[in-house]
Amino acid sequence: MGNKEGKRILTIDQGNTSVKAVLWENGVPMDWLRIYSLNIEELLPLLSAGELHGCAYCSVCHTDAKFLETLRRLVDGRLLMLTPNVDLPVRVEYATRGSLGNDRVAAALGASVLIPGEAALVVDAGTAVTIDLVDCEGNFLGGNIAPGMRLRFKSLSYETSQLPMVDENGDMPEFGCDTMSAIRCGVVGGMVSEIADAFRRASELYGCSRIVITGSDGNVLAPLLEKRGLPVLMDPDLVGRGLLSFYEYNVSGVSARRN
Repeated sequence: MGNKEGKRILTIDQGNTSVKAVLWENGVPMDWLRIYSLNIEELLPLLSAGELHGCAYCSVCHTDAKFLETLRRLVDGRLLMLTPNVDLPVRVEYATRGSLGNDRVAAALGASVLIPGEAALVVDAGTAVTIDLVDCEGNFLGGNIAPGMRLRFKSLSYETSQLPMVDENGDMPEFGCDTMSAIRCGVVGGMVSEIADAFRRASELYGCSRIVITGSDGNVLAPLLEKRGLPVLMDPDLVGRGLLSFYEYNVSGVSARRN
């Protein structure tokens, strides 16, 4: 079930490096913004877009109590925070639930909305890259955490004497033909191989049928995974979609489904 006609929900995903806010109407993303300082003024373009019926928020960082209180007032108290203690439409099978990133849970929920009834490997490629398992019932089974793309580039430059700082933009042959392309191919190609191998094992062990990918580097990795013949679904709003599902479940007892 989607949102009622005209119902607007704001989702806020506070990550390690940036904050992504998405304005949803009838389960469809209508507008979004990415900011690097979480404050009400930065969110005004979305907060002033029309009547808000609620807000769902998750964070992997310190939460600003003053900001949250102001936000709560702006949505007339209809603010839900995804934390380890809230009700979810799925099970979280993780031994240390208190240290599990809430964005990982939200991404898993988002995948269960996008491809209900399918087991998936959920990849969130941001500051860190998380590679998580979601079963056919949408339950979170755990996964892996590794350095993200920029952390890998930075570590090679900062922790060595002569290697330059490189990014993902530029030539990317199968094997580097100079130092710049060698680093680029090693970092980006290594991440692609890492995800591809995880998908192979997840398919064998858990019946995963697809890779669902999101995050700031998802648009770099998705076409390279597809080039290897892997089934990939790219959704830049995956965490927000999961937050919307979490909100709908707690307000109406049903999860949002993709329209």
